[in-house]
Amino acid sequence: MHMAEAERRINQVKNDVDEIWGKLTDIGKVQAEHTKQLRTLNDNVAKVWTTQQQHGDRLNDLDAAVAGLDEKLTEMRVTQLSHESRFTKIDNRFAQIDNRFAQIDKRFAQIDERFEKIDERFAQIDERFEKIDERLVTQDKKLDLIMKALNIGAN
Repeated sequence: MHMAEAERRINQVKNDVDEIWGKLTDIGKVQAEHTKQLRTLNDNVAKVWTTQQQHGDRLNDLDAAVAGLDEKLTEMRVTQLSHESRFTKIDNRFAQIDNRFAQIDKRFAQIDERFEKIDERFAQIDERFEKIDERLVTQDKKLDLIMKALNIGAN
């Protein structure tokens, strides 16, 4: 009867080890999926950054254009004071440019909100990884105990 009990225990330990390996395989698959999702998120962040850089370049171009217009306006005021209607049209154009800058500012606010959401998603993913790490540590301790109980050395 003593031998049968030892065989039963060995079979139970083997079943437990097989179950642990199955769970570790599942965890590996989940981690691979998370890695894929992180790469996708990184690609999305890179695209947003590129768009933001393009907006920055466009703003620099607009700044240069506005600076050029401002210089021309100064020259026109000194040399052609009688062209009031022309100045009015140019002032209206500046108002349109200011409105455009306001729209761009709104767009940057939206982009900032998107970055905040991405940061929140990264925080959630970090929490999930920490939980997985904790589970792996627990599984590792259990496996060490099983291997010790079976007097099995690590390869």
